Amino acid sequence: MSSPSSSPMTMPESSAPSLPVVSALFARARDRLVAVACGAYVIYAAFCSVLTGSPLSTAQLAGVGVCGVVFVLALAGKLRSFRMRVAAQLVVTLLSFYGAQHELASDNFSDQITHLLWVMVAFPSYVLLLGSRLGLVIGLLVIALMALLLLGAGPLTPDQTLAWMTGLFVVLTLLLTQYLIAGFIERYLSIHEQTSGELQAARLDALTGVAGRAALESELQRALDTARRTNSPLSVILADIDHFKQVNDVHGHGAGDDVLRAFAKRLRRNVGGAGMVGRWGGEEFMAVLPGVARDDALALAERLRQAVSDTEIAGLPVTASFGVAALRPDDDLNQLFSRADERLYDAKNGGRNTVR
Repeated sequence: MSSPSSSPMTMPESSAPSLPVVSALFARARDRLVAVACGAYVIYAAFCSVLTGSPLSTAQLAGVGVCGVVFVLALAGKLRSFRMRVAAQLVVTLLSFYGAQHELASDNFSDQITHLLWVMVAFPSYVLLLGSRLGLVIGLLVIALMALLLLGAGPLTPDQTLAWMTGLFVVLTLLLTQYLIAGFIERYLSIHEQTSGELQAARLDALTGVAGRAALESELQRALDTARRTNSPLSVILADIDHFKQVNDVHGHGAGDDVLRAFAKRLRRNVGGAGMVGRWGGEEFMAVLPGVARDDALALAERLRQAVSDTEIAGLPVTASFGVAALRPDDDLNQLFSRADERLYDAKNGGRNTVR
C-alpha cells in the first residue's frame, strides 16, 4: 500500500470527433436524405394528380411503390437483414422496369418523362441497400438493361433520344456519386469497428477483465461532470487486498493472479449496476459510484469487505481494506481521489480488514 496521494490522477484530454464517428453521422444523414427524397416524390406525384385532375400514371404508381420500399428501409436500418435487402431491391427493380416499360409504350412518353423522376431515388438505393460494390454492379446492369429497353422501343426522334439519354446520364451520375459516398462510409465504419474493439480491449485490465486505470479516470471525469451539472452525489471506494505480497511470496505469483481475478469478480458482482469497478494498479481497485451518497457508499464498502472476508478467494483466506470518499462542492478529481486514498491508508494502518 502506498502513502496517501502517491498516485495522482491524470485528467482525460478532450478531442474532436474522429473521422469514423463523422462517417457514422454522415451515414445516418445520407439515409435520412434518401427518405426525404422518397417522401418528396410521393408528395410531388399527389400534387401533380390534384393539379391535372387525372389519376396517377402507371409509371407514377410504380414510383410511389419504389419510394415506399426505399423510405421504410432507409429509416429502419436495424431491420435491414440480408434477405430483406435483397427482397426489397428485387421489388424496386421489378417496379422500375414495369413503370419504365409502360411509360415507353405510351404515345407521348417523351412529354411525360417527369413521371419517372422516382428513378433518381431507385438507383441510388442499390448502393444504400446492397453495399457500395454489389450495389454499383447491379445498378449498372439495370441501367444497361433499361438502355436496351429504350433502344427496343422503336424509332425515336432526336428530342426523344436526347430526353431519355439525359435521364439515364443523370441516373448514372447519381449512382456513381452514391457509390463514392457509400464507399467512404463503409471504409471508415470498418476502421471504426476495428479500432473500437482494440480500444475497448486496451481500456480493460488484461489480467482481471475489469476496467483499467484509463477507463476509471475517464468514467470518474464523466461522473464528476454529471454530478456538477445535476447537483447529484458521487462517491469513490478504493480497495486494497491485505498482505497481498505474502500471497505471492508463499503461494506463488500464479496464485496471486488467481486472487486478483477472483477479487475483481467479487467486487464487480457486489457493486452491480451501482457503478464501475476497475483495477487501479497492483492489488488496488476502485469503484466509481455516480449518484451514491457517502453513507450509502460506506454501507456498500462494508458489504464488500464482508463478501471478501467471509468466503475464501481462489481457495485462500483473504481480507481487504477500503477507503471511501464523497464529492464535496469544491473538489476536483485529484482532491476526491486523494481523500479516498488517505482513508484507505488509515484503514491499512488501523488494523486492515476495515472500512474508513
